Amino acid sequence: MRRFTGMSSIMWKNASLAAKLIILIGTATACIFLAVLIYNYQSSKATLLREMQEKVRNLTLKTVFQIDAILNSVEKVPEGVATFLECNCPHNSSLEPYLKQMIRQNPNIYGMAAAFEPHSFDPKKYYYSPYVYQGPEGLQQTYLGGDGYHYFSWDWYLLPKEMKQALWSEPYYDEGGGNVIMTTYSVPVYRLSSNGAREFWGVVTADISLLWLEMIVAKVKILRSGYAFLISQNGDFITHPHENFIMQESIFSLAEARQDPELRRIGQAMIRREEGLVHITDFYTGEKSVLFYAPLPSNGWSLGVIFPENELFGELRVLSLNLALMGFSGLVFLMLLIVVISRKITHPLRTLATTTQAIGHGDFAVTVPETGPREIQHLSQAFNRLGRQLTEYIEKRDFIRDTFGRYVTQEVVKKLIESKDSLQLGGENRELSILMSDLRGFTAITATMDPQEVVVFLNRYLAKMIEILIDHRAVIDEIVGDGILAFFGAPEPLADHPEQAVACALRMQAAMVEINAANKADGFPHLEMGIAVNTGDVVVGNIGSERRTKYSIIGAQVNFTGRMESYTVGDQVLISPSTYAVVRDLVEVRDSFQVEMKGLPEPVTLYDICGMSGPYQITLPDTAHDLVLLSRPLPVRLNRIRDKIVIGVVAESWVSQISLTEALVEFRGGLREWEDVRLLLWDEKGQEIPGKIFGKVVSLNRRAHPNGQARIRFTSVSPEYYAFLYQFIT
Repeated sequence: MRRFTGMSSIMWKNASLAAKLIILIGTATACIFLAVLIYNYQSSKATLLREMQEKVRNLTLKTVFQIDAILNSVEKVPEGVATFLECNCPHNSSLEPYLKQMIRQNPNIYGMAAAFEPHSFDPKKYYYSPYVYQGPEGLQQTYLGGDGYHYFSWDWYLLPKEMKQALWSEPYYDEGGGNVIMTTYSVPVYRLSSNGAREFWGVVTADISLLWLEMIVAKVKILRSGYAFLISQNGDFITHPHENFIMQESIFSLAEARQDPELRRIGQAMIRREEGLVHITDFYTGEKSVLFYAPLPSNGWSLGVIFPENELFGELRVLSLNLALMGFSGLVFLMLLIVVISRKITHPLRTLATTTQAIGHGDFAVTVPETGPREIQHLSQAFNRLGRQLTEYIEKRDFIRDTFGRYVTQEVVKKLIESKDSLQLGGENRELSILMSDLRGFTAITATMDPQEVVVFLNRYLAKMIEILIDHRAVIDEIVGDGILAFFGAPEPLADHPEQAVACALRMQAAMVEINAANKADGFPHLEMGIAVNTGDVVVGNIGSERRTKYSIIGAQVNFTGRMESYTVGDQVLISPSTYAVVRDLVEVRDSFQVEMKGLPEPVTLYDICGMSGPYQITLPDTAHDLVLLSRPLPVRLNRIRDKIVIGVVAESWVSQISLTEALVEFRGGLREWEDVRLLLWDEKGQEIPGKIFGKVVSLNRRAHPNGQARIRFTSVSPEYYAFLYQFIT
């Protein structure tokens, strides 16, 4: 996938302007047209669906009202016969003709019956239920009841008797009666008993053949294949185009067979006499369809009308396809037009490209004809101006790079190139923060190393230090061997330069752990660094001559920072009082001490910091080791060093306590605080230990010890001495 993406990117970069115009304009046009086409299709689809839904709803309700009107008219007939029986108590000779007369006057009724309780109408007869119905040869009459037909247990008789109200029965096949699938409207009939109480006498029924309902429902047509169906109160199909569904399936049995919970939910809504419209998969055809359903008020049945979505949206799809073809044709025409226009544009551009190659080879004097369309003329004029400006810019850039080649950060170079006064000598007074760092004992450590190893060794250290300095927006003034001079707050003003300088120093010191880990893995010696940070007014700017210029800082504060750095030992960051006054609420001070400096009348307090809070959150690791009291003092020879030159020797001295980083030495003779020394130790056999160990006298105590006691912090320890020191601390 990445390879394909990379190849596509290369092909796009190498494509011509005409090809890019075709792709970009064509893609944008196609996207716009496609969006319009989709919007038109969806909005038209929604409009058609709303119109069809309204049409289906009206048709469904019309059919419901039509069926319900007929059912209402049918209900009036048995209700009138029941009233006639309760009022007149007729004999069978008048009842049966009356039933025939009702059938003749109401052709929608398939048959009528008057069924009575045992021996209640005729004391001699257990069953009495004359039934008149429309047979193949006209009106026919039969009598219900007998050993094979106990009408007392049929729903059309038993339910109105028990519920004491008229009601429609579920569809059933009346074997022994009309011998057809029908539904019956039964009206209970009552009479007064001998004691004057009202008692159940029988029922009067009116039957409707489902063939009649099927004809009415079959007339409901939506589109080409839409249809209607009728279900009973129990969900059974009363009518349906698929004959196997009628009286054999229910909407719930189909839902169970198809594992369709949505169809079950729809069936429950229909038998609850609700009205609604839903999108379903037709359980008959399997097509995506729309179903509208509504209840029959008379008997609680529900009529459903289904029409397929494909037929509804068929013409819309054809229209959308035609629009898509028209759009494609227009897009092809647009591509051809872009090709013609792009050729007129690219011809002068190709001329410009050829001329650009000449500029690329250094011929800035070359020009192009300033002809063609207005935009091309402007481009040609700008191109010709570019040649002249490049000539001037290159001259200025080369001079600045030659003059200021020692700048470390690109920020300074960029400022000088962009500045109109960048070539002028001079400077300005500004308060800056100055950082000086130096590796302790680096010269002695690398004296025996191979030159190539020294380069790798030093570059690893400098690369990490420079990275941290640039991160904190420092300008690196000097890198002399292992020493670094940098400043913060110029050339661009930096409001928090003291905080940035201190945070940078702590990060540099913390990074020594990572550097020493890499050195140890490569077999290189352990390094320790001291850093000093000071804040004060200096002169900063272009200092030197026209032949050699440098962006640098000068002033007493620079010298003061250098003297501060001479008091540092390994793993230490010292800050001046002026810096401490700004960052005192952010830094963690490990120790503070006063030192005397050349040129200053009063002692200066220096602050040894080990952490910084606030947004920086830096804490230096604790590298101190506890001093171990030796069972027998070790003789040691102290060479006093100044400016890396031995200036004297302490005659007698011996080590009383020692660790990997420092020693407590008792001595006789002259020794000064903060003086650099070299220590020579002897083993138990009296032989001098090979290697070198350098240190700095960080404190002197002459009062407690008559001979004098010095605390010496090691600044450089060779591997041989590390092995010797380990035997005392383990």
